[in-house]
Amino acid sequence: MFRNQKGLTLVEMMLGIGLFAIVISIIVSVQVKMSQQQVEMIRKLDDSVDQHLAERILFKDLSGIDISYNNLIVKDDHGNNFYDFYPDITENILKVRADRELNLKLGGKDSFFVFSQNSAAGPLLTYDPMWAYDVGPEPADPNTPATLEFNGEKNRKWISNESNGGRPGFWKVGHLLFYDTPSRIRPSVGDVIDKTIPPRSSFYLGAVISGSDLLQNVSGEAAGLFNMTEPDSGDAIPSLDGFLRNVPSVGGGQTVVRVRAARLVKYYIEPDTKKNADLYKLAPANFFMAEYRDGQFEKPTLLADGVGRVLFRRDSVVKKMIYFKIEKAELK
Repeated sequence: MFRNQKGLTLVEMMLGIGLFAIVISIIVSVQVKMSQQQVEMIRKLDDSVDQHLAERILFKDLSGIDISYNNLIVKDDHGNNFYDFYPDITENILKVRADRELNLKLGGKDSFFVFSQNSAAGPLLTYDPMWAYDVGPEPADPNTPATLEFNGEKNRKWISNESNGGRPGFWKVGHLLFYDTPSRIRPSVGDVIDKTIPPRSSFYLGAVISGSDLLQNVSGEAAGLFNMTEPDSGDAIPSLDGFLRNVPSVGGGQTVVRVRAARLVKYYIEPDTKKNADLYKLAPANFFMAEYRDGQFEKPTLLADGVGRVLFRRDSVVKKMIYFKIEKAELK
């Protein structure tokens, strides 16, 4: 049998090198593609994880926001109060826009507030206004009322005394206490009740502060979020004493006051400076939350980065249902 003892020819060597280069280029191309897919999968997974965590935190806060309705003032994209609620009329009576929508995005609105019950501090407390007063001696004239003097220490002790049905978890430094009634009142003009105005209760909101038996009014940015006035007259409610002295009765009967521990949370966005905004359809933002405590909003917590929009929506002001969605910024 004849064999070539001279090795490969030049043509064979060139063919071999060409085939080897093709195989190497295919392997490199596959590896690069797999690496790109892996990076994209990790990015999408990271986006999904922080998005779902942020949505779970939002859901938890929104689940206890009954006290936000008709008490908290947050203007939506159309200038209406997001928390308007009409429990006793239908949409056709309103004759105004019934839905509410608020979008957090750079270049638009940048903050949204949630006022919710702090259930961890304890359940709702039915409160007797006399827990906060010292009653003076009985007057000789039966038509003359006895004097009432507000006593902050007495109020604190009654609220904190568990043996009397109080809530020891309420009176903690930094906690917000929300006093209101089941009564819902609309102002009247010329003895005619205006049903286009949402009915609401008078209320008082104050913060527990260190070394004091008196609650401190909310201040700073938080002060402008609450309509702490009498619903019929519009008079300001300056203190707990002022609220308790004018509490309306329920249906002409006995006065009922309720107390809850509450939380005020600010959700807001700021530019995500770690990303190039020119590469995205909507400029990416960081989504934060911060809780109000000791007269200001505390150091924020980052919930998600690379956010394009956070949507809050209500289909109707006659329903309490709130829909929300966190959307990540998409590349162009």
